[in-house]
Parts: sequence; C-alpha cells; structure tokens
Amino acid sequence: MAYPKIYIDAMLVNWGDRLFQEPLRHARAARLSRAGIRDDAARMRAQIARTLRRTPEVMVKITNKAASAQGMGAVRRHLRYISRNGRIELEDQDGDRIAGKDELRDLAKAWQLGGWGIPETSTRREVFNILLSMPPGTDRLAVRDAARDFAALEFGDGRAYVFAAHDDEAHPHVHLCVQVRGPHGCRLNPRHKDLQRWREGFAEKLREHGVEANATPRRARGVTQRYPKPAVVHMMARGETPRYWKRMPNDAQRDAGWVAQGGVFAAWREIAYAMARSLAREDRAMAVEMAYFVGSMPVQRDRPVVARKRDDARDRQDRQVPDTVARSDGLRPDVER
Repeated sequence: MAYPKIYIDAMLVNWGDRLFQEPLRHARAARLSRAGIRDDAARMRAQIARTLRRTPEVMVKITNKAASAQGMGAVRRHLRYISRNGRIELEDQDGDRIAGKDELRDLAKAWQLGGWGIPETSTRREVFNILLSMPPGTDRLAVRDAARDFAALEFGDGRAYVFAAHDDEAHPHVHLCVQVRGPHGCRLNPRHKDLQRWREGFAEKLREHGVEANATPRRARGVTQRYPKPAVVHMMARGETPRYWKRMPNDAQRDAGWVAQGGVFAAWREIAYAMARSLAREDRAMAVEMAYFVGSMPVQRDRPVVARKRDDARDRQDRQVPDTVARSDGLRPDVER
C-alpha cells in the first residue's frame, strides 16, 4: 500500500534529523507547515543521495589544544608554519595578501598590539587553528575559494583571521588561523554542534564551486573507528610502534560500537520503510540502495561474533520453516494465537 507524499516527507524529516543531526535534549521540535516539510524533505533527500553515493566527506578540525601554549609566541610559530616562513602567501579577512618574512613579521606585530591585543604568554587560547581538508584529487583552487567563502561566512563579523592553502601534500587543505576575540570582545567558544555546522557550511561552499562534498557524522555511515592522531601517523611513518594505540578494535570496543549503532540502524530502517511505499520510482530505488548501503557499513564488518552467530541461527531457522505454512498474518507456526 502506497503512503501519501506528505506522510513520507514527514517521516523523512523526522528520522533524517535523528540520523544526521546531534540529538538535542530537552528541546521541543518546531511545528512545520506543509511547505516547510516539503522543503526540508527535499534537502534531506539530497543529503541521503550524497551519502548513498559515498560523496567525499569534508574534514574540519581544530588543531591547537586548549592545554598547549597559547600566547603570541605560539601564534607566531603557527603563522611561520602555515606560511612556510613567508614562502606561502597568506590572505586575511579583508582579502589582502601577505607574503615574505617582513610582511609576516608586520602581521604578527599587528595582531600582538592591535585590537584587544595578544599577550606573549597566555593560559587561554588566543587563536583557533582550523584545518579544512578534502581527499586527494579534489580541485585545489575550488578548495581555496570555498575556504575563503566559509571564513567570511563564519568569522566575517570584524574578527581578524588569515588562511593559507597548502599544495605540498596529496590532499588539498587550507590552514585557517582565527583570533578568539572579536571586535566587541566576544570570544569564540565552539562546541561539537558548531564543528558539525562548520563542516556543513564548508561542504555547501564546495558544492557552490562545483565540487561534490558531503558532511555527515561518522555514525550515519557506520564508521566506528576513529582516525589515528597526527602524532601516531608520524610515528608509524618513521617505523615506530605507538604504545597506547591499536590498529584493530578489541572485543569490548566492537561490542560498544555495535550497541551505539542501534539508533542509526533504526533511523535507516524507518526511512527505507517509508520510501519503499512511495509512489515515486526514485524513492523506491533509494530505499533499495539504503539496504545495500547499511549492509556494507564498516560496523557490519566489525560487529561482535555473538551477533553474527545469532543472525546466522535466525536465518537457518527461517529456512527450515516449510513453504506450505501460510504467513499472510505475519505469525510463526509456533506462536500461540
């Protein structure tokens, strides 16, 4: 039986928000009109289609820790690093270009003495060092232009920042250095949901520049294993073995990852169930793709052995049921009515 389109759109928005957005506790969802549901459903269909196509995911990361050195000395060293000591051109919030050691020195002095100023040593973060990255093969000029538009959108309130595009590695990436204090003294304090919003904004700017990009949480793609830290990557490149990092998860980690994916599986199942009963052929085809997508998730490969045995036993039990048993009522033959 086919469902009305408004019902399918409402189910898509409801379960899609649970799948792609962080749940907000003690928050009441806004009531949407029919037009609002239609627009949000179109946006959700586009995001699901990108996810099923395995569109490259953007990476947005804050690289300086709050517990590390945060004064002007650390800022000066980072500016030298991202500019390769003046050899790579920097661009600031006004579109001005900074190149060479002399201009780099003037920039550091302006940041230290101008505006609210940055002390030579500090116990708090004075800048946020943000890394914007895409997989190898992405158009480098588009990544730079998208980073420029993203920085203007998020930090274009008079806050000072500079960025530099690096072309010396396979994956194109941009280093963005943003002052914590804004023109009115308001300090940046990004949370996890802000980082996800930054990812979505950067991916949207990339799509505006003709680059296919997506920004979905790892859990929505069934990815439970975190990427190794940069220090671990450098150690492994030198041939050293990290002491506290393991390449493969242990049994306890696989069990925890499988349990944590329960809500993700439920969201994908409800979305596919609703779209499979749509009158639109595209929705029904997408429902079939969802089944293959969920079945090929990395978490399925790393799921606990106990869950695999349970599923195999259930499959064997289903195959042993005689074909003559009528199942129109959805009951097993051993279930009492």
